[in-house]
Amino acid sequence: MVALDPVREAVGFGLVGVWLGYVGYRLEWYRQPAWVLIVLCMKVLAAWAFGWLYASYYCHGDTLKVYLSASRIAHYLWSRPLAGIALLFREFSSNWEELGWQIFWQDAQLFGYDYEWSEPSNYHFYRLVVPLYLAAGGSYYGFQGLLGIIGGLLSYAAYVRWSRIAAFPNGFWVLWFLWPSGLLWFSGALRDTLVMPLMLYGAAWIASVRSWRDAWGILAVGLAGLLRAEAALLGAAVGLAYRWHKHRWLIGVGAAVAAVVFTIWVGPWAYRYRTEALDPLWHPDVQEASVFRISYTPSPIGVWIGWVQGVFYGLFGPFVWQVRKPIVALYAIEVLFAAVLMGRWGIWVSRRRAWSWRSALLVAIGVAVVGVTAMAMPYWGTLTRQRLYGLVWIAIGLGMAVQEGLQRGQHSPS
Repeated sequence: MVALDPVREAVGFGLVGVWLGYVGYRLEWYRQPAWVLIVLCMKVLAAWAFGWLYASYYCHGDTLKVYLSASRIAHYLWSRPLAGIALLFREFSSNWEELGWQIFWQDAQLFGYDYEWSEPSNYHFYRLVVPLYLAAGGSYYGFQGLLGIIGGLLSYAAYVRWSRIAAFPNGFWVLWFLWPSGLLWFSGALRDTLVMPLMLYGAAWIASVRSWRDAWGILAVGLAGLLRAEAALLGAAVGLAYRWHKHRWLIGVGAAVAAVVFTIWVGPWAYRYRTEALDPLWHPDVQEASVFRISYTPSPIGVWIGWVQGVFYGLFGPFVWQVRKPIVALYAIEVLFAAVLMGRWGIWVSRRRAWSWRSALLVAIGVAVVGVTAMAMPYWGTLTRQRLYGLVWIAIGLGMAVQEGLQRGQHSPS
């Protein structure tokens, strides 16, 4: 649980307003469109809703661990600077590593700090958010709001980068920024708030780069890799496929390699991950009302059967008969809207033969990612968040195809 101090929270709200005003001034200085500031305000509101959801509804989870750990690290930076530095940068000095381990095992309030993991992706995330914690004055909701602003700015940078290499229909930015689950899950204190736009920006950079010395592109790919390596690999795969779409033999070879890797490694891994996530010995707090089950085996044929089920649940679930909690009902309403919208776009594009190799590739990659995600993630809440890593490519591919059809003089799909 997070104990909220009214005075600190009031200061945090004020600091968020100050930072938002400064960002708005800079946007005006560089003559960016007015809707960008509106989007950032929506991100802040979504971040506060996200923070409330974890603090008052779930009462546990990674968001609270991130905040509490950032609080303790900031405490050490203030009271024992060397100890705080050792906690953040243990790999740069053997003395720091020894001191950091001592503090980690002695301080029970660092329970959420991924200090003991061999691949501490959250550990890198904490390094990035500790300055935001300080900039928010230690406020829980101020911390959430600043992450929403940073995530929104990164999303806008990714949108601008993609707009330079792909044509989208008018108003596509609404879908890009204001998709309900994307707005909620990718605004608060989770790695995805930063990883998703970094992945999108990195993919666009790889797809269009003329000089590999582009510092922003390198930084985006590097940070995405530190925070969530699989997202960075996905962004790189999409960027390369987009870049080499004319080399169909190369695309075919890449697809064949991906199929082999899925059959031998990814599919069995997804099976083990799902099995462990549903094991009451590992997770005694599993709630059946939040779970969906698919049946497959980790055999070469079985994983493909599981993938088909994963695509079905990932694109269309939860279904009415699977709704046992109010929040799951919200997931169902959103996915129904998404299925109708994307289905309508897909039919409109297919009738006018507006598909291009690039748009079709993005849709295919998105469907593949949605299927794999649903194979591994047995909880509706986790699936709703993680499948967006696939849905975003489906949306971009369909948006490109719709714009291609419009440019040919056809009527609007809406």
